[in-house]
Amino acid sequence: MSSDTERAVYIQRIDPEHKDEYLEAHEDVPEGVSDAMRRGGVTAFELYVRDDLAVCILEVEDLDAYLDEVDGDEAVEEWERFTAQFKREGVDVDDADEPIPFMDRIWTLSGDENR
Repeated sequence: MSSDTERAVYIQRIDPEHKDEYLEAHEDVPEGVSDAMRRGGVTAFELYVRDDLAVCILEVEDLDAYLDEVDGDEAVEEWERFTAQFKREGVDVDDADEPIPFMDRIWTLSGDENR
């Protein structure tokens, strides 16, 4: 991660009965979603899955600018509503208070720096 980017991490809980569908959906993420993420300044995005847990790592130039860009974007909202059927919890575009459940970083090891 470059010093010019922010990293945000969030988790989603996959419905075990729909894990295969969740994975299949991510084989073909709509271009409109990728475009919105790029417009929002995303420099990297990674999705990891183990059992019913999906971990998303987002690197972005400015997190607030990213959120402004994707909030209300039709392609993003359609995608999140589609993938919601495969999850027990996670991103919820209809949750005005916390649409993306970002995690708090409590410790890191980076070079000589510990936080």
